[in-house]
Amino acid sequence: MSVLYRAAKIAEQAHAGQADKTGRPYIEHCRRVVDAVETLDQKAIAYLHDVLEKGDGWNRDRLEAAGFGPSIVSAVDALTRRPNEHDAAFVRRAAANPLALPVKRADLADNLWQARQIGASTAKYEGGLRILDEEFAH
Repeated sequence: MSVLYRAAKIAEQAHAGQADKTGRPYIEHCRRVVDAVETLDQKAIAYLHDVLEKGDGWNRDRLEAAGFGPSIVSAVDALTRRPNEHDAAFVRRAAANPLALPVKRADLADNLWQARQIGASTAKYEGGLRILDEEFAH
């Protein structure tokens, strides 16, 4: 079973019954983020980017036991918000991981799109993208 297929299956199970900001199945958000990144590792990370935060019973050890290597697990961990972590600190910590950076950019862009779809505030996502553009531009 490929890393990408395994990541997709885990994301589908972890996010079953969850909805994104627009009320659509949460896995659709994951798939849009996957479509916005380039490499196979980035795509696996994109599927898994919210599993530790929003999936029941998932942690670093379980991802490793599922066959994901340290670079993927570390990137997923970097994309997982810590309790009471400020938005800007979270974006900077996630972006400091080179594999997580393009996934975080795609995640913020998709969240911005979702917020616009429902007329919600976009400031948090615009601020995150601005940090990436100013501090992590290639």
